[in-house]
Amino acid sequence: MAQFDKLPSGRWRATVVTPIKLPSGRRKRITNSDPLKSVVAEWARRQEAAIAAGTWIDPTDADTTLGEYRERWRKTKIADAVSIDKTDSHWRTHIEPVWAGHPLGLITRPDLKAWVKTMATEQCRRCYGKPGVDRHGMLRTHTTKLAGAALLKAQRTGEPTTRRCSGSGIEAGLGAWTIQGIVAHVSGLLTAAVDDGFIPVNPAVRLDLPPARPKPPFFWHDAEIDKIVDELQDGHQLAVDYNMLVGLRPGELFGLLIDYVDLNIWQINVHGVATRNGWRPYAKSQKSHRAAPIPRRLRERFAEHCAGLVPGDLVFPAPGGGVWNDRNFATRVFTPALERAGVRAGTPYDMRHTAASRLVQRGVDLKRVQELLGHEKYSTTLRYAHLRPGAFDEILNAWDE
Repeated sequence: MAQFDKLPSGRWRATVVTPIKLPSGRRKRITNSDPLKSVVAEWARRQEAAIAAGTWIDPTDADTTLGEYRERWRKTKIADAVSIDKTDSHWRTHIEPVWAGHPLGLITRPDLKAWVKTMATEQCRRCYGKPGVDRHGMLRTHTTKLAGAALLKAQRTGEPTTRRCSGSGIEAGLGAWTIQGIVAHVSGLLTAAVDDGFIPVNPAVRLDLPPARPKPPFFWHDAEIDKIVDELQDGHQLAVDYNMLVGLRPGELFGLLIDYVDLNIWQINVHGVATRNGWRPYAKSQKSHRAAPIPRRLRERFAEHCAGLVPGDLVFPAPGGGVWNDRNFATRVFTPALERAGVRAGTPYDMRHTAASRLVQRGVDLKRVQELLGHEKYSTTLRYAHLRPGAFDEILNAWDE
């Protein structure tokens, strides 16, 4: 039960015994004072109700800032280097400047909603500030160079190869996928804070976020693929020719070790992947661990290419034996080949879309395509359903009638 006493100043003080045990063995006590006894009595009633319900939070824990809590969380977090780098990047760029100094107990849902809206409508995708003005209050005038498919498209159409910052009104707002990743990190921190007893609830749960609408899958047609392959040489040619049929993720293709190539049964086992932090000994998800066949017409070339490789060697290494990543491969090999071939601009990941699209167009069951590509969800493979032979026959026949 709460205790009440009157201080020499004339104020009333309420004392509540908490569940926290001190090193001495006694329980921690918290107090509150006010000129009116009714005020401290109401405060004491709320504290005792929260203690009884198991939702009471030590005020000193709630005063811990998000930045201080993240330092503790970061030391105990078990994750791969890629995931850590991504969350660290989100933290440094988007979260820390806004929330690092906020006490956990003062982070409210309305404030989080306003923050999400700011990211979606006002922030620059390239310099991470509000459009028009930088962090020093100066008008932005800088430009950024286009790269990859955007650069190729600009060169072919004669458009500028640089783009003004969002301060000029171009592309205000972060992308939906980026915002979802940022909010997911904040929500994960707050969920951990709830589990550790720092706050009673997570105010970031089920926030309204910009929808990440999937784009129609882009793919190259057979005639375009032939032109692309003709513009490549040696291992690059084999890698692209193979992946236009099999559809590995870029990291799976560039991280393929000779250890997982079985030329006796003409199969590869998708296991490790290449990342921007080097090789990682496991795939993206559970269904990403799979077997993929080596096409019959490529088997002789595959065997010749793999001759002389020893365990631990990459099948498709970067120059000097390093590990490619999708950006470097696109910049140095793939995009120049697309330009020379005179075909539509795309990315190394579009080889995966191309492989799936070619198989579906040739009547392969969608479930088999899902297994080959390692899609975690069948709904992902359904994006290619409109390419099935006869997909619109019923409609076309109705029109004919």
